Amino acid sequence: MDFSLSEEVRMMQESVREFTERELFPLEREFCLEGRLPQPKRLELEKKGRDLGFWALDVPTEYGGAGLGQLAMCVIHEELYRSPLMFEFGGFVEPALYLTNERQKDKYFHSIVRGERKSCYAFTEPGAGSDLARVQTRAVKKGDHWIINGSKTFISHVDRADFIMVFALTNPGKGAKGLTCFLVEKNAPGLHISNPIRTMGDDWDPYTLSFEDCVVPDENVLGEVDRGFVVADEQLTHGRLKIAAYNIGIAKRCLEMAVAYSKERVTFGQPLASRQAIQWMLADSEVELMAARLLVYQAAYMADSKREIRNEAFVAKLYATEMAQRVTDRALQIFGGMGYCLEVPIQSFYRQVRVWRIGHGTSEIHRMMIARNMLRD
Repeated sequence: MDFSLSEEVRMMQESVREFTERELFPLEREFCLEGRLPQPKRLELEKKGRDLGFWALDVPTEYGGAGLGQLAMCVIHEELYRSPLMFEFGGFVEPALYLTNERQKDKYFHSIVRGERKSCYAFTEPGAGSDLARVQTRAVKKGDHWIINGSKTFISHVDRADFIMVFALTNPGKGAKGLTCFLVEKNAPGLHISNPIRTMGDDWDPYTLSFEDCVVPDENVLGEVDRGFVVADEQLTHGRLKIAAYNIGIAKRCLEMAVAYSKERVTFGQPLASRQAIQWMLADSEVELMAARLLVYQAAYMADSKREIRNEAFVAKLYATEMAQRVTDRALQIFGGMGYCLEVPIQSFYRQVRVWRIGHGTSEIHRMMIARNMLRD
């Protein structure tokens, strides 16, 4: 089996690496001290990326994108997430939006590719995180509209979005199988957006959404009524693969920094790199990083081959996120007090990776699903 990247993907990898080191690395100290990247600066970086051709990268060419596959996208995310800025190139279309019909497509799909609009999605509720069967937000049909009542919380990127993909119960008796996805404009009557929820992660301050008789036109149903679980499952599977790639990039950068620092830092007349304890930390991190990368690349390769990757995405995300937590912790330990300082990216990475063991399904849910798939007849 050949695990080498194609020449096209390798060239893309090198180009994105150069962009990351030229455009993102110089901003790291300010980002780490402030804990966020100002929106104007993020838009400026998106424009620079667009000028270089980094736009709508995984959108099929027939829709105006670059048509890159999932393996190429994992490689790109790995390179971008070597910086703690959590920056991604623009023109990204959420997988669920490929279900838009002809009436919806220009407003909710093509507008993103053109760079005019952005989206986010809302699954999580105060009482329903990984368990979609416990979703309480409800939508009731009234004439040619739906009335939505309920709340969502820990919703990312609401401040950057123009519309939100909201999952609500339309058939409560069926639990998760009675969900429907709605395209909700941010200015929809009855939608209230909270102030940001401050978290321990840099530049991740999510929001709570409250729906009080929120009016959504029937034409804004995404896909089919009562088929929202399928939409959510596809969205989450795709997201798990992305998150796994993010964590590969984070671990890679922390390990690079730890290796360099261990050679420079001298204690008791010898560089840290000469200490067996440090060598073993570095070796364990290298082994785990390589193993995680192979899991991610395998899942991406299967996705590009049009094969089902639901279980592979669970495995890749579970291992990559827990691997990154261990690697960032070792890197911080090697740096000692310097690693704990805000101006050094390792402390930011250390806090960032912690949320990925929760978002898009907790590690415990992933283990449960992997075991369920193993034990199923």
